[in-house]
Amino acid sequence: WKGEYNCSGSRLARRGAFFALTEETMDKYEFNIKVEQIKKMVNKEDFAPAMKIADTIDWRRVRNANLLSTISQVYEKNEQYQEAKEVLLLAFERAPIGKRFLYKLTELALKEGSIREAEDYYQEFCELAPEDTRQYILRYLILKEKRASQDQLIQALERYINAELDEKWMYELANLYAKAGRIDACVQLCDKMILLFGVGTYVDKATELKQQYGQSNNFQRPT
Repeated sequence: WKGEYNCSGSRLARRGAFFALTEETMDKYEFNIKVEQIKKMVNKEDFAPAMKIADTIDWRRVRNANLLSTISQVYEKNEQYQEAKEVLLLAFERAPIGKRFLYKLTELALKEGSIREAEDYYQEFCELAPEDTRQYILRYLILKEKRASQDQLIQALERYINAELDEKWMYELANLYAKAGRIDACVQLCDKMILLFGVGTYVDKATELKQQYGQSNNFQRPT
């Protein structure tokens, strides 16, 4: 996408300017009250009522990029991916150097099923932050959505795991090894997770994965 994002044909615009509450047309105090209500609901993970309040505000007139990012999260949690993406694009306009917005835009485009759009955001992310290892996660997610081969998925995720110790993606890679029939690699990676992290949700999952192959009590030295 180039230039300012235009969402005039979107759900955000169709709600109607007459009923929309903006920073400029509504009382500032009332706007702040609604924003604080949304933030409290987000903290409590009450995303459905938060979205009802968010629907009353025309976010195109809001300049705060961090606030827009929060509102995008509200729509995402309600599986309203198009609205989440539109609000996040507004945030990116306010802070165009924000690579975290590009990362999230790639994720949202994939959730919406727009692979080509996701690839565009991914390319922008790589250009903006060529040293950021999260580009390998985005590449993996895009390949996964495109139903790439197990080998391609493994190679993409291995590049990230070789650079970062991340238990979530280590467990994902261990699962890929298992699906590809690479049981030794799967068990070794599970052992590495258990030794490195000791306890936690993904350590428990790694232990369960090992149990499927009768390896729960026998450690293999990670390579």
